[in-house]
Amino acid sequence: MGLDYGALNEYVSGVMCKEMPGIDIPGANRSHQHEFQGSGPLKLLLGDTERHSIPSRFLYLDDSGDAVCDVGSMSWYDARKNQPRRRPEWRLYYSENEPVKHAHVGDALTLVLLRDGSLVALITQRNSSIDAQVKWLFGLDDNTGRIRNYVVGSNGALRIDATASNILEALGIDVRVPQSAEAMLEDMLRRFPSGLPSTEEFSAYCRSTLGDVDYVHDDPDEIIYMAYQREEMLFRVYERHEAEEVFPKFVNPIDVDGILSYSMSLFQRRKSRAGKSLEHSVEALLTARNIRYTAQATTENHETPDFLFPSEELYHDERFPASGLTLLGAKTTCKDRWRQVLSEGKRVERKHLVTLEGAISTRQTDDMRAKNLQLVVPVPLHHTYTDEQQGWLWSVRQFFDLVTAREREYAIYY
Repeated sequence: MGLDYGALNEYVSGVMCKEMPGIDIPGANRSHQHEFQGSGPLKLLLGDTERHSIPSRFLYLDDSGDAVCDVGSMSWYDARKNQPRRRPEWRLYYSENEPVKHAHVGDALTLVLLRDGSLVALITQRNSSIDAQVKWLFGLDDNTGRIRNYVVGSNGALRIDATASNILEALGIDVRVPQSAEAMLEDMLRRFPSGLPSTEEFSAYCRSTLGDVDYVHDDPDEIIYMAYQREEMLFRVYERHEAEEVFPKFVNPIDVDGILSYSMSLFQRRKSRAGKSLEHSVEALLTARNIRYTAQATTENHETPDFLFPSEELYHDERFPASGLTLLGAKTTCKDRWRQVLSEGKRVERKHLVTLEGAISTRQTDDMRAKNLQLVVPVPLHHTYTDEQQGWLWSVRQFFDLVTAREREYAIYY
């Protein structure tokens, strides 16, 4: 079964990105205009024909996860149309909206032209992880973190995986689940007639659909990555089926509160499930490889690290050398929550964190390094990071090699 949602150019016709100067931001540098200045790439994106009242969505995103959204319109016009002797001066006028009010000089403005002709004006906070992720998705940098103007055009052949689809959905772009995944719905309904099972059971089911996977000898980075892709896709299939069954109940008459309540429950369930699915995949690999560990151990001040090696018992045994202890946090996405790992085991000086988040900002990974936290990322996601970051990242295999070596070295204490 295919593991992606198609190519980027099936959703997007073109993209332009630039750092926002004060003249583009109402209120900054006494600017009162509601216009983005035209440029070469912007003209390539929108052409040299005036377009008025283009349906548009506006978003402001930072790493808090609280998006500022608005809808409106934009108009592409030549400000010198009535001055034929002067060169054209193209401008993109936008209706008043909340996201632009949150912008600061240096934030990135990404204009996305969708296949239906509408526009998305996305403003991302400077140096944030969502900014790095958007630049990676649309190919807006040269893998050093430097911004440049770019138009997707025929280069939109990037295959959309779960990482890319989550970014697109954050931009309000709904991705289509492939028919090969839809075909699994009947099997899921037969296996789970009472609804979605626990995250542990559903994760195990999703891993079982991967086929002939050797959890002992196959590449652990590929296994975790594939399991994540499969679970994200099958969950979307089941969730969409469930929504199609439930939403008609809110239509006649329209129950706005019911729709909002159900939508919020979907959001909370998705977030909770995503947080646990990575833990289940890691645990399946550790168990198959007979690596000693304790999941959700209790350390000082009732902290509960996701994984403690070799065991909770030896962690609390002062005779066991601290150099033989390893602590691993597991977070599908990091944001600022990675800092929680820092206090989860005082005896472990250098902590590790495995994540499925791609293109985390350089500012954030630099902060992790300064706090003596080593980030572990499956190898298939390494290309979303800058060259410098990739030199520092650990793979899942590297982490497993570490705990296996320590287990052998300190076996005398077991």
